[in-house]
Amino acid sequence: MALIEQGQLHAIEVFGVRDQKSALPVTANTIFEAGSLGEPMYAYAVLLLAANGKFYPGAPLTTYLPLPYVRDFDFFSPTSRTESLYDPLLNQITAIRVMNHTSGMPESAWNQTLRFQSLPGQKWSYSNEGYLYLQHVVEHVTGESSEEFLSRSLLRPAGMVRSNFIWQEAYAAEMATGYDRSGAPVAAHHYSRPTATATLYATIGDYTRFVMRLLASAQEQTAHESAVSLMLNPTVSVENANSFSWGLGVGLEKNGDDFFFFHRGNNPGFQCFVMASRKTGAGIVIFTNSGNGLDAVPEIVGAALGGNHPVFKSSFLRSQ
Repeated sequence: MALIEQGQLHAIEVFGVRDQKSALPVTANTIFEAGSLGEPMYAYAVLLLAANGKFYPGAPLTTYLPLPYVRDFDFFSPTSRTESLYDPLLNQITAIRVMNHTSGMPESAWNQTLRFQSLPGQKWSYSNEGYLYLQHVVEHVTGESSEEFLSRSLLRPAGMVRSNFIWQEAYAAEMATGYDRSGAPVAAHHYSRPTATATLYATIGDYTRFVMRLLASAQEQTAHESAVSLMLNPTVSVENANSFSWGLGVGLEKNGDDFFFFHRGNNPGFQCFVMASRKTGAGIVIFTNSGNGLDAVPEIVGAALGGNHPVFKSSFLRSQ
């Protein structure tokens, strides 16, 4: 885990082994699957694109790419399939509705028939599929693959030299082995298609650089500050809770006169978490190679950041 104080790295602490069979220890250079922790990064990159006048996040995505939406791969299956969605409800989906999870699209549609679960804008409902659709549109707008777009706009500028959204052979020597809730090893995932919702490989130091970039940008009067302000303002209440809302790409917890932003990452064999305060610049990033990793997070966060964090009672953080 990495501890942040006043927006700066305070310490990186490592524990345990990255592989039980070899007993190789976790180090600061160990690479983890960070899962959905890629979503805040992608949201930030999209909002920078908008701040530079290349994209309007409040416009229907069909403004940029007409129907239908064609999904040309089945994410967790070894065989690929093509599926098209030609639904007029797509005209109501904007980048904002994707990033605050009010698109109405399902959570993991790559394993099921592609269809709407609710009307766009009607309610908060966590959706990985919405991000896949947004990626499809942004690739069309920029003329770049998602890998090129993210590397150019975020990974390289942030100095995240040991992170990527697709597998790199150079990672093999430092990659952690994931373990499920029973402690059994999980087969390694060598993702060749980048997705914001699942395929991020990162070290703890690299992801902390991104969090510190968010905290620093929040204090600047630049396009970066504009993007971060959009991310860290509540846009929709979650589970009818006054203390739990969603910005763009991150969850928000109202705690006294402060807002903490947070997100989880949950891939098979890996569970990760980030939480930071915009007011004080304190934060924590936790990477685990365990299907039980999130069980330990509330106690660790309480010890590191202090106070009571009601968001841990939400189904978003209980669901594993």
